[in-house]
Amino acid sequence: MSDKPAKPILKSHRRPDVETTVVAVDNVRIGDGSYPVIAGPVAVEGEKQITQIAETAKQAGASVLRAGTFRNESSPYDFSGLGQEGLWLLEKAGHDAGLPTMTEVQEPRQAELVADHVSMLEIGPDQMQNFVLLRAAGATHKPIILHRGPSATIDEWLMSAEYILNEGNDQVVLCERGSRGFDPRTTDTIDISAVPVVQRMSHLPVIIDPAPAQSGEDILAPLALAGRSVGADGLIISVHPDPVASRAGNGSQLGLEEFVHLMERLGIPTLRDEIDRIDRDLVRLVARRLHSSVEIARIKAVKGLEMRSPDREAELIEEARGDADMLGVDPDYVEALMNVVLDHSRAAQRRAVDQG
Repeated sequence: MSDKPAKPILKSHRRPDVETTVVAVDNVRIGDGSYPVIAGPVAVEGEKQITQIAETAKQAGASVLRAGTFRNESSPYDFSGLGQEGLWLLEKAGHDAGLPTMTEVQEPRQAELVADHVSMLEIGPDQMQNFVLLRAAGATHKPIILHRGPSATIDEWLMSAEYILNEGNDQVVLCERGSRGFDPRTTDTIDISAVPVVQRMSHLPVIIDPAPAQSGEDILAPLALAGRSVGADGLIISVHPDPVASRAGNGSQLGLEEFVHLMERLGIPTLRDEIDRIDRDLVRLVARRLHSSVEIARIKAVKGLEMRSPDREAELIEEARGDADMLGVDPDYVEALMNVVLDHSRAAQRRAVDQG
């Protein structure tokens, strides 16, 4: 008999009893089948810059505002970010635009401070195996994006995720952003094929960041579309009002007009408009249902009939669950919605009868 200890069950790995994780970033969901876009500058450079980007990102349909605040560059003479001032400017810009915010954590001691001011933390590729940082970030229990290191294997990437998950934080998103190459025309080579491979291995959502591959909408747009076509759970895009004059980013950022055009090519504004129309229709349908239920209550009151029909309500819920199952929607979710609607209908009926 071998005394060799059994291998631990990895929390990041997909198992039959574990569904795909949906990560909640305020009101944004990553991993639910949508394609949220996380957009913003490589670094906060000032209030005017981050405010302008936040407003454009919101109008174009982005879901999360992202910007660097604390930065570690390869040269000590490069712009290292505005630190806490940048963090506060990012928080304010996101709040004013109505967008969740995200920034990168560079050191363990920054984790709690950053977590107090943004909706989501980011672990950059160069920090993927900074295990002390991973533990500190995980302990904040904030949603976290974990970038793949420039030369990391998928197994190494997932093992880094284990450090966060082991802190009791299951709100982890994996980001494929490319491996270091040799051709100067493509700084890093993004591995699109890694998306379905990782999704088969892990229950964690996988997004892509094509910016390191090279700048320019003509290159980023096909990569963004390719990521969507292979089933990526979202996209990171770097944006700046004047990319040439940017203090950070090495030319990997899109201008504002390029960003808006890319979002149009992705169909994001069109999809947002469709969702808005559906939401308005839902409100109208709920209002019609409440009106009809009140009319029924008045008729029952005149005839001396019981207001509530438990058997009828149970039948409605059972039919709704069946429809949900056929449409690929969680029946429990639909039942919960139906119960909310029924509760409001009963309350409206009681008010109508009491008022005569």
